[in-house]
Amino acid sequence: MNKLIILFAFTVLILSACNQAAKTRQVPANISEAFVKLHPNATILKWNDEPPIWEAKYKDGEEKGAVSFNDKAEVTETELVIAESQLPNASAIPDYIKAHYPNEKIQGCEKITKQDGSNTYEIQITGKEIVFDGEGKYLSEEKD
Repeated sequence: MNKLIILFAFTVLILSACNQAAKTRQVPANISEAFVKLHPNATILKWNDEPPIWEAKYKDGEEKGAVSFNDKAEVTETELVIAESQLPNASAIPDYIKAHYPNEKIQGCEKITKQDGSNTYEIQITGKEIVFDGEGKYLSEEKD
C-alpha cells in the first residue's frame, strides 16, 4: 500500500512539473530584437512573462533596470534603478519617508517611465514600495 501511495505522489509531481513546463513561453523574436536595439551591450538577467507583457530585467554597465514590451514589441514601461540623490524635488521624498516611516531607511529607488512619458518613483523600504509622482508627491503604498 505504501508503494502505491509513493507511486501516486510521484506521478502527481511529474504531471505537475510537465504542466508548468508547458506554460513557459519562448520570448518572441521581435521582442528580443527590440530589447537589443535599446540596450545592445546589456546582459539580460531574467525575462518575466506576464501576458501580454514581456519584461526584461537587465544590467548594462553600471545601469540596472527593466523594460516591458507589449506583443508588438513596443516599450510600455521602463524601470531604472537610481540613486537617492537622483530623486525629484530634492528632499521631498526622503523627508516623506522619514516622517511617515520613522523606523525605515530607503533600501532602493527606481524611476518608472510609462509609455506616455510620465514618470513615477518607487522607493523600497522593508516589505513595501512607496510610489511618488514626477514632482515627488506621495501617490500610494504597495506591498513588495
